[in-house]
Amino acid sequence: SVSAPCAAGRGVMQSSHDDSSFDVDDDDDTTAGNDDDRMTERHRAIIRKAEYHCGAFDVPVLTAQELIALRQKDEAIIVVDVRTEAERRVARLPRSVSRCYFEKALRLNADAASLRGVKIVVICTVGRRSGHYARQLVMRSCENVFNSQGIVAYSHHHLARGAGPHALVDEEGRPATRLHVYARPWDLGSERFESVRFGLVGAARAAMFG
Repeated sequence: SVSAPCAAGRGVMQSSHDDSSFDVDDDDDTTAGNDDDRMTERHRAIIRKAEYHCGAFDVPVLTAQELIALRQKDEAIIVVDVRTEAERRVARLPRSVSRCYFEKALRLNADAASLRGVKIVVICTVGRRSGHYARQLVMRSCENVFNSQGIVAYSHHHLARGAGPHALVDEEGRPATRLHVYARPWDLGSERFESVRFGLVGAARAAMFG
């Protein structure tokens, strides 16, 4: 079986929006697909990073648009957010659950068969941590498991900000105004959100325990 770390991943966090690698105007995308010509350079950049990290795992991957489309169909879907609590407190997908909650509540180690027919979508920052966990679930005989391109790519979807059912929320369930991007290389979220990231110590702690 696979243990379920529940460490909060606390550490020094920094707010940042001024050191993006791209000096571009970020009018947020109001379109659906990743190939739309109107995607901003920041959006294209995080999609490229997500595709690289997700490509390390033999697990199907959902874009933000595909994930939202599945949830709009009201299908049986569980979104498991494997980021640390420090990250989840800043912004998370509505109705998502932590890895710790998922492991405890659904007793996956003993009862993976009870999830047949349910789609399990795993999310993190950019697809690396979620890919590791999604692969573990597949190895534990879970079916219908998907990785996702991550919350940073999700932030560029036009439904990610506001009061709608697919908008990111903070720890109080209110519409999120900030986005935890983990570290500088992934500080490519939508400019509608204020970026928050771990400092060096916090990033090291999250990598070890989160």
